[in-house]
Amino acid sequence: MRTFTRLSRTLALSGLIVVAVLGCGQLPTTPRSPDFAASDTLSTQPASLIGSVVDGLVGLIVRPLNLVGSVGGSLTNGRWTVVIPAAAVDGSASVALGVKTLDDPHCALQISPADKNHFSVPVTLTIDCRYVSSDVLSTYVIYWLDPSTGNWVEVAGSKVDLTRKTVSAPLQHFSQYAAGPAGGKAGW
Repeated sequence: MRTFTRLSRTLALSGLIVVAVLGCGQLPTTPRSPDFAASDTLSTQPASLIGSVVDGLVGLIVRPLNLVGSVGGSLTNGRWTVVIPAAAVDGSASVALGVKTLDDPHCALQISPADKNHFSVPVTLTIDCRYVSSDVLSTYVIYWLDPSTGNWVEVAGSKVDLTRKTVSAPLQHFSQYAAGPAGGKAGW
């Protein structure tokens, strides 16, 4: 009987969460979030969360964050984690972290409104590389895609942690990112 009661409560709670999440996307008070696309730089056209997931994120797994700048926050999606310290952003913003697959060595970060895409305090982006051998991992850096040239550029300050098997970099802005050997070529 206890198992049935727990199962009933779990199903009821799950149903309420689904209704709340899906229902809120249709309300006029729905938070605005970025129109996030892997091939674009930041869009200035806001969209509802559900609208952006369906329209602008086809093919990406996206995790959103409503950021309060004075508090900061963090967001994880697959192998990638972004940590936004308090005071990095003035005011509030919507952040999205997208990946094609949960083990993808690439990610795309976006913040809306677009004028928040420059940080007062560096944001830290980290990728989990536990399946990369230590000798190869020791050469890794994080790259960002420069949309003006279409070239991958090493992020200054990239650091490898061989104990945790991660690569991290301080970010001054959001873009598309990849991890790989220094001096190599990162490709989306």
